[in-house]
Amino acid sequence: MMNKLEGKAAILYRRVSTSEQKKHGHSLSEQKHRLLEFCDNNSIKVLKEFEEDYSAKDFNRPEFTKLVEFVKKNNKRIDYLLVPKWDRFSRNVSEALNYINFFESVGVEVNAIDEWIDYEDENQFLMLNLNLTMPEVENRRKSKKVIAGMRRALKEGRWINRQPLGYVKGIDEMGKPLMIPDANTAPLITELFSDFALGIYSQNELRNNPKYKELKLSKSNLSRLLTQFAYAGKIKVPAYKDEPEMIVDALHDPLISLEVFTKVQYYLNEKSRYNQKSKKLNPHLPLRGYLLCPRCGRNLTGSASKSKTGAKHYYYHCNPRKGCGERFKIKDAHDTFTQLLNEIQPNEEVCNLFELILEEKYMTAEESKYFQLKKVNSEIERLNKKQEVLTDKLLEGIVDNDTYKTTNRILDDSLIKLNQEKDNLNGYQKDIREFVKFGVYMLKNINQLFDKASTSIKQKLLSSIFKEKLVFQDGKYRTPIYHEAIKVISMSINKLEEAKTKKGSNLAKASLLVLGAGLEPARALLLIGF
Repeated sequence: MMNKLEGKAAILYRRVSTSEQKKHGHSLSEQKHRLLEFCDNNSIKVLKEFEEDYSAKDFNRPEFTKLVEFVKKNNKRIDYLLVPKWDRFSRNVSEALNYINFFESVGVEVNAIDEWIDYEDENQFLMLNLNLTMPEVENRRKSKKVIAGMRRALKEGRWINRQPLGYVKGIDEMGKPLMIPDANTAPLITELFSDFALGIYSQNELRNNPKYKELKLSKSNLSRLLTQFAYAGKIKVPAYKDEPEMIVDALHDPLISLEVFTKVQYYLNEKSRYNQKSKKLNPHLPLRGYLLCPRCGRNLTGSASKSKTGAKHYYYHCNPRKGCGERFKIKDAHDTFTQLLNEIQPNEEVCNLFELILEEKYMTAEESKYFQLKKVNSEIERLNKKQEVLTDKLLEGIVDNDTYKTTNRILDDSLIKLNQEKDNLNGYQKDIREFVKFGVYMLKNINQLFDKASTSIKQKLLSSIFKEKLVFQDGKYRTPIYHEAIKVISMSINKLEEAKTKKGSNLAKASLLVLGAGLEPARALLLIGF
């Protein structure tokens, strides 16, 4: 009771959130003045004061935690914990009551000087609950308004969170926030997506590429960056209550096309299935990771050993800890590998003929491509309609939210793959002569290109040419297994050479040896990175 306060001891607690202080003037200094004035007027001794700028949605607050520890150690000296109003204590009814009960159990009464509760009057318990409930109700009302405002902004296509890398703060013609591309980092983000969309670089390779050093990419933020829809000028509005997730056009300028974003998602899904450990690249050991031990069948590694003169000599070898002593000099393996590449390196005259035949086969594939495109477009249209029907069923309550999310995710994955296929088909004929010429040029000069390429490109060439790892034994390689495109090209070129050497042969008939639509050796080789 307020008439029995003289001579009591109290600790004081005041709290404010930044938004409250700006909008409502609940300053900490004002609260302090009122609390001290109350204690002075009622002859209450102040033992300690606590104040903080923190939300009252829960009690996970730094200063309040210190307050609790102080009470536990000094509870015998404390009669009251005083706050200006109950909303300074908490905006969470259940947690507030739990703490009031805790303080009561150690002999400390919690009270608000502007909304005093007489705990001896059971009728005032209702007033206590009301005083605690009103702030929580206000918080929930504010929260709903905030969520509604955020969703309204998202539906308009306005980015509401912290700007992703590549954008900075900006405003539109109406003075509303609208992020804009960062002149320094936006071009790098565009190039990063374009590189990954080629399908030939891993995330680690891009992250460690010096040209992206300014972006300061880590493994986690690069993964998040590559899945950020905002870069393609789209914004995801998350599902809320009965409203399904939706995708809207953004108001900000995109840094990449939707086609590039779709490609990147496709390769992210593909690469996630093969989470291979990144290889340590050593320019002296380009075949490391592509050689099998002829004795035990394990992967060979490589290392250097120093001679008595201090010179380093490199070897490919098996793991001696596994009990295998297979070991040979890199020079032997590399010289023989050069001969192996020579076997798939055709002469210039045959290459010129092969180039003409490939062009002819590509050009006559137009009709086939047209029907493939028509089929893909029809399937995309069908899946889009299924998504619309699925959304209608969710809104009508025919399907629940979990079923909607699962089915919609499956449809999204299928649409990504179909759009990737459509994009490949659309680009099939693009710059075909350049693709063919470049591919044939690479075959004619494969040894020189391999010799001058970086270790990373050498390994990409190896994985593009050979389907299985190589086995080096007794100074030679066992019969290698080539990828289908290389196998077809080699087979076709060999038969062309046979046809060329036969007097009176009709070389035009040799075009039948080359596959039709679907064979893209030149384009595949181009994507290696040269």
